[in-house]
Amino acid sequence: MSTPAEIRENGTAICYDSGLLSTMEPDLFDADWLRANGHWQGSSQGRNQAHFLTFAECDMVLRHFHRGGLMGRVNRDLFLRCGAQYSRAFREFNLLTLMRTKGLSVPRPVAARYAPSALFYRADIITERIPNARTLAEVLGDAPLSSPLWNAIGVAIKKLHTSRIDHTDLNCRNIMLDDSGVVWLIDFDKCAQRDPGPWMQSNLDRLERSLKKLRNASANFHWVEKDWDALLTGYAQ
Repeated sequence: MSTPAEIRENGTAICYDSGLLSTMEPDLFDADWLRANGHWQGSSQGRNQAHFLTFAECDMVLRHFHRGGLMGRVNRDLFLRCGAQYSRAFREFNLLTLMRTKGLSVPRPVAARYAPSALFYRADIITERIPNARTLAEVLGDAPLSSPLWNAIGVAIKKLHTSRIDHTDLNCRNIMLDDSGVVWLIDFDKCAQRDPGPWMQSNLDRLERSLKKLRNASANFHWVEKDWDALLTGYAQ
């Protein structure tokens, strides 16, 4: 595992994986620059848009940090200023780095940016794109999963909890399956390492609610209660 490097200029701080990027290109965080220079490969839909790019022979995902809830309606992306190491981008970068040292299937962090502006800051993170993978929500929109795959999802969540990682937004869009059947967990914004506690059950409850919500919204969503039992069987292993 390579040691993260850091550059600072005019208050902006960027940490990056020096093993993947021999030199850091600050414009990687600019979608317009990516388009103009042939690195942009597309973007996701939805409120929190992500951009897909290719750079240094690696497929990556750029995500800008947005506010949610009522606050997000009036302030989309400004956060109260703090030191770069306490910013949402740096915290997620460092947490992903830690989880990968523990052998967890999470995206490789590529770079994170902290950009202060007066009393506030904006933030971005770039991660390596998981090849040939789709979200659990997308997969279940096409076909049901086998019990062994539900077991594997439960095992992946248990490994996360054994490493004391609280995924505060564990839902069926933050779980991915690649074409080899490997379970990946993504999007660790506002997540942290914590002592064991009720939050572990809260993670599971949040995932179950997201599955029920999508099932209630679409008759073509392939999820039934016995699938949850299979997940819990894997979690208990």
